[in-house]
Amino acid sequence: MVNLITRLRKQSKKLLTPIARALSRSGVSPNVITSIGLILSMIYALVIYLTRNPLVGVLIIAISSFMDALDGEVARVLGKASPLGAFLDSSFDRLEDMFFITPLVFFGFSPFLVSILIGLSLTISYLRAKAELVGYKMEGRGIIERGERIIAIVIILIALYLNKEISIILFYVLIILSIVTVIQRFFVVIQSLKDKL
Repeated sequence: MVNLITRLRKQSKKLLTPIARALSRSGVSPNVITSIGLILSMIYALVIYLTRNPLVGVLIIAISSFMDALDGEVARVLGKASPLGAFLDSSFDRLEDMFFITPLVFFGFSPFLVSILIGLSLTISYLRAKAELVGYKMEGRGIIERGERIIAIVIILIALYLNKEISIILFYVLIILSIVTVIQRFFVVIQSLKDKL
């Protein structure tokens, strides 16, 4: 089933393509945009640590996520999609996940559960990478991919500003959905490999 973010990504091209074309004409490299996204995720973690202001965090995550979407579109417009760019994008995404999730401990969330969520997030991405290595397309497989996960973190941050109890419930829901996604992807890959035997 095609997930929500996959559908939104297709619609967002109407906004991203003109911006990507403008950046490509100015000579901005897709890898530079990718790096800016990573730097913004670090700034997010630092700002949350210093201010404990979830709404400022929401703003920085939004900008960082926009950079993540924009780098691929700039690469497409320039015709410069490359193994190096794909490697940097994937690697930096994992680091960004860590920087987006870890600061939740500063709002009183259990460090143990936060670390579990980081591990689940990395595992979800790892399973996709391994599946694609054996020729199985994993995009859209699983109830919560990276895009949904980032949206969930944003919603948790907004809930923190409004009602701490609701944010805690949403945090638990995110962990449960991440566990379900790991299980889904694991069995999808296992079944696909069995079918090839």
